[in-house]
Amino acid sequence: MVTRAVSERVPRPVTFVPILIGNLVPLVGVLEFGWDPATLVVIYALEVLLAFPLAAGKALFAGKPPRVKDLETEDGEGDSSVISVGNTELARKRGHLRLVSWLPPIYPRNLPFIGALLFATVWSTLFLVALLAEVAVGEALARPEVWFCVAALVSGQVIETWRDYFRGGRYETTSPYAVIETPARQAFFLVFVLFFVAEASGAIVLGAFVAVKLLVDWSAFRATNGGSGRLTGWLSGPDDEGEPLEALDVPTDEPDARFSTHTRTVVLTGVLRTLIKPAPFYIGIVLLAWFLALAVLGGTASGRAAIALTVGISLLAFAALVGFLAIKTAEHILEYAPLEYRRYDDHLVAYDTWVDEPQWALALYEVRDVSLIHTRFPDRVYDTRTLEAQMGWGDDEATRELGPVTDAPAFVETFELPITEAALELEPLNRRVATAAVVPLGGVLVGAIIFAAGPWPLVGALPYVVFGLPFLALVVHGLWRQAYPEPA
Repeated sequence: MVTRAVSERVPRPVTFVPILIGNLVPLVGVLEFGWDPATLVVIYALEVLLAFPLAAGKALFAGKPPRVKDLETEDGEGDSSVISVGNTELARKRGHLRLVSWLPPIYPRNLPFIGALLFATVWSTLFLVALLAEVAVGEALARPEVWFCVAALVSGQVIETWRDYFRGGRYETTSPYAVIETPARQAFFLVFVLFFVAEASGAIVLGAFVAVKLLVDWSAFRATNGGSGRLTGWLSGPDDEGEPLEALDVPTDEPDARFSTHTRTVVLTGVLRTLIKPAPFYIGIVLLAWFLALAVLGGTASGRAAIALTVGISLLAFAALVGFLAIKTAEHILEYAPLEYRRYDDHLVAYDTWVDEPQWALALYEVRDVSLIHTRFPDRVYDTRTLEAQMGWGDDEATRELGPVTDAPAFVETFELPITEAALELEPLNRRVATAAVVPLGGVLVGAIIFAAGPWPLVGALPYVVFGLPFLALVVHGLWRQAYPEPA
């Protein structure tokens, strides 16, 4: 990669020129070619949406670990954030991977932030669809100048990202939370302003909006190079100060013993957890956004433009759904699949073999209250065991999972865990309760087939999917958990 010194030879104001030019292109269209508000609204609505995947790409390379307080989601602990990530263990993972030599390393701990950004993208789409309800989107998308302006705006952001974020080395001092929160705040502000522009007319109003858009981009630029006002400070996102990780004192010699997690169990657990918890809610939200987009925007075009718009919206909805579910599954896999539990003298070390970094370490006597997690179906499929234990003391106290491992008795004996061998046995499932939990799923499938084959409009099923699917998932999950007998 090009060193940071190369980019520092470029004067700071000059680095804003690509973004300035990108924003001036629509302004010229307003003043010289008489573009109507619809054209301008569509241009900036597309830029708002395209800013999210650009931020997702940048977040992968953010080198500073996030601060713990940035991950808190409890009431009263927010800091005017737009995006909520959740306090996940993966976000605390150490280490990185380098895919190619000409790009910085990527950090597995940043994946939850990309998932949160994708979720925010769907919500932003709902607001933008409402914004474009009265706009002839199909006609605007058929105009070459619209795509030229979008390309100019996005190119300005890409150039600034490559020059400042990558070549300038800012990725080294930026946390993933700051990367995703900034475009979310700017999108929130721009959508609010666009609602007024969509109902306005006249070159003065439209030119004023372009000036506001420049203010938003300038706020991010000033935050990068120091200094900002109250409004521009909020628009530029949170500060980039991450939370440095304390170094772990781990021996470099060969461990006394080592146990790897069972990859297939981890993968199946990740898939099932995704399908049970986030999937039902996210499917409903994506379907709602997809239907509203087709209902609102589909009527603004005709002929081939209408077909292209329908296909494009459907593909984007499908990609968002698959992408989110894949990310949530990958989060669990990245958290547990690479782990190898090592014993050094009287210490237990969790080592990530994929990034070649220790994740945590503590003395064996600090591991207590060990119990078997008996509600994991994949453990029964592959005859593995997953344990839960209380570890550490004081501020370092945490509840962690150990496993899944294939030889649980040997694992317990090696690390001197306070749990008996008899407590590692899994009782058979209660088949009656398990059957009762599965039956509603069959009923849903039959009902969907009947509804699709009947004379009823598919839109009638939308409320049942959006609101009923998450409720059904909770009921089925609750019943299924009752099928696991309590350990003796």
